[in-house]
Amino acid sequence: MSVFITSYYILAIVLLLLAVVFFFIPLPKDEGIRNYKISLRLFSLSYVALSVYCLIKLHYKPQLLSIPFLVAAPSQAILLTLSHINLINPQRITRPRVLRNLLPLIIFIALEVVQDIFSEHVPMRDYRSLLPWGNDYSLGELTDVLLRELWFVAYLCAVVYYGFAYFREEKRYKTLAGDFSSENDIVNFPIARASFICALCVGATTLFITLSLNEYVCTALNYMIMAFYVAMAFLYLQYPKIFLEISTFIFDNSTQKEDGTADQSDSSMWQTIRDAIVQEGLYKQQGITVEDVARHFAKNRTYISNMVNTNENQNFNTFINRLRIAEAEHLIENKPELTFAEIANAVGYSEQSNFTKQFRLVTGKTPSQFRKDFWKNH
Repeated sequence: MSVFITSYYILAIVLLLLAVVFFFIPLPKDEGIRNYKISLRLFSLSYVALSVYCLIKLHYKPQLLSIPFLVAAPSQAILLTLSHINLINPQRITRPRVLRNLLPLIIFIALEVVQDIFSEHVPMRDYRSLLPWGNDYSLGELTDVLLRELWFVAYLCAVVYYGFAYFREEKRYKTLAGDFSSENDIVNFPIARASFICALCVGATTLFITLSLNEYVCTALNYMIMAFYVAMAFLYLQYPKIFLEISTFIFDNSTQKEDGTADQSDSSMWQTIRDAIVQEGLYKQQGITVEDVARHFAKNRTYISNMVNTNENQNFNTFINRLRIAEAEHLIENKPELTFAEIANAVGYSEQSNFTKQFRLVTGKTPSQFRKDFWKNH
C-alpha cells in the first residue's frame, strides 16, 4: 500500500473516531445546551461526510475538480459554518435555513445524476482539460466540464459568504456579551473563533489538494487536514465548560425583557444605581454580570443594560472595566507596596495578563509604565 493511499485511510479512520466521540461525549444536563447538541450532530455529520469522501477518493485517480470533491467540499463548508454559528446564535440555525443552505448542493448532485445518465464524465487530468476550447469535447462532455467549473466558482463564493456570515454573527455575539458580561474572555469567545479559523484552514487546504495532482503533495496535505480537524475537535469540545457562563445572553429569554426599556432616560435613577455600584464595590466582583447587578437592585437585566448604554454611552463590559482601571490607578498611586497581581485581584481580574491588557486599553500605558511615570512626576 502506497503512502498516498495510506494517508487517506488514516484520515478516514481518525475522522470516524472523532465523529463517534461527538455522538457519545457526556454533556451537562441543561435544557439550553440542546443547541450545542444539534451543533455537535452537524459537526459529526461533517466529519463522517469527509471520511466517506476519503474512502471514495481512493477509487479515483488524481484529477482536477473531481465529483467527490465537488460534493464533499461544499458540504463541509455548510455544515462546519452552521455548527459554529449555532454556538453564538442558536436562534439563527433553523430547519428551513439549513435546508436553504443545502439546496444548491442538492441541485448540483441532481444535475450530476442527470449528466451521468446521458453522458460520461470527463477525466480531468491537467489544467488544459478545463478549457472548453482546444479539446474535442462532445456536447455532453462540454456540459460536464462547464458544470464542474461553475460549481467550483460557486463553492469559492460560498466559502466567502459563509466566512462573512460567521464573523457577522460573531460581531453580534460580542455586542450582546459586552452588554451583559464583565469578562473579556467570554466577550471574545476565543474557542469559537479559533475553531472556525481551523475550519477555514481546512477549506484552504482542501482547495490545494484538489488543485494538485502530485501524490506527495496530496499526502502531506491530508495529514495537515487531519491535524486541523483534530485541533478543531479539541477546541469545539471545550464549549460546555463555558456554556453556563454565556448562556444568559446568547439565548433569548423573553421573560426577562419585560419592561426592559422603562425609564431608560431617567438619569437620576441611574445615578443612584451607579453610586451604589461604586460605593459597594460591586464592580470589583470577579465575573460580575448584568444579571448580578439586576438581582442586587431588584431590577430587570435588560433594564440595567439599557441604562448603562444610554447614560454611560458604553456597554456594561466597558463600563465595569473603566471603573476597575480607575480603582487600579488609585491603588498604584497610593499603595506602592502592592504587586500588580495583587492589584489585579483587588479590582476584579482573575488573571494579571487580562488586567494588563485592559489597563493599556484604557490608559494607553502598561501598569508598570503608569507607576514609573507617576513616581517620576512626584
